[in-house]
Amino acid sequence: MPLSKRTFLLFLLAAAILSSAGQTAEEAAPGKPVLLLTGFEPFGGLKVNASWETVKTFEGQEIGGYRIVTALLPVVYDEMTEPLYAAISKHKPRAVISCGVGTEVVRIETLARNGYHPMRPPDNKGVRPSRSQIDPKGAAELPTSLPTAEILAALKEAKIGSASSDDAGGYLCNECFYRLMALPRGENAPPLVRRGFVHVPDFGTPDPAGGTFTAEKLKAALKIVIEQTVRAADGK
Repeated sequence: MPLSKRTFLLFLLAAAILSSAGQTAEEAAPGKPVLLLTGFEPFGGLKVNASWETVKTFEGQEIGGYRIVTALLPVVYDEMTEPLYAAISKHKPRAVISCGVGTEVVRIETLARNGYHPMRPPDNKGVRPSRSQIDPKGAAELPTSLPTAEILAALKEAKIGSASSDDAGGYLCNECFYRLMALPRGENAPPLVRRGFVHVPDFGTPDPAGGTFTAEKLKAALKIVIEQTVRAADGK
């Protein structure tokens, strides 16, 4: 698909989000504010993706007064944008935490960059990005709005290895992060108060804080991220 047509379709999707944002909170999420979690499908020969395997366990839960919904994203350049924006349009979340895999500790990404890796690695369809920037007309960098310091303090207290990072890489994780942060805010925009990206280690990765990153430890880590995010979203 030519870039011009793809960009036009993304514009239409974003416009649909904005036009539907006028629905009441009751129409969007009866009784409870919503937090959207996203994870990615397997890639690079992996049979499972720890980000999605962890994210999907939270579907339908309630944490801190928020109803948790989840969405699976494809590891395909540009194509991950449509399900991300569609989930935001459908659920009208107050907060969004997108997750990806591939780090040594739980890593809170602080800065989305408008660019792909110079090597432009292929996606799950074997396709490489045809341009150097995610959005040629977009800002060079966009900061997270997750409560990074509070999340890291809580993870440290729980003895879970963690760190912050200002480089989410040049692959699909950074593209997801950038697309998420590029959604507009304001009177007619989706009611996003907090949003950002978190990298998780693969299952079995040694944890410098002790032990390994098991499925249960990653669930515990993501729950902490959620708890601190909803507290911040509510101004607590």
